[in-house]
Amino acid sequence: MKSSIAVSLSALLLAACASGTSARAGGPQGTTARRDANVITAEEIRANSAQTLYDAVSTLRPAWMLRSRPTALLPQNEAQLIVYLDGTRFGNMDSLRQLAPGSVQTVRYFSPSAAEARFGPGHLKGAIEVTTAGR
Repeated sequence: MKSSIAVSLSALLLAACASGTSARAGGPQGTTARRDANVITAEEIRANSAQTLYDAVSTLRPAWMLRSRPTALLPQNEAQLIVYLDGTRFGNMDSLRQLAPGSVQTVRYFSPSAAEARFGPGHLKGAIEVTTAGR
């Protein structure tokens, strides 16, 4: 008797977990997927009325801007997020002012360790990679 109750409860729990997963992932119940805090999509950028990509990023992910500020412990040039455009080093956060939001497919933030793994050493504050629609 105890084993049949345990099996029934396990089946019920499994069914509940499976239905909760599809709802969060934008499954058949029509809910949207959760937003990734490290990625800005083209849809988010288009929904924003910013004139430059810098303005869009500062509006959509203001925490990224805080990460780019210099600290007293690091020299000015080492305390910046490094921006990559289609895989090529482009500049610091201010270089995003040169980019029109309409041509951007994704903007992705990389933590310092993830940035060093992807782009090499020298990313003490992390990196931002911009992928344009043409790539």
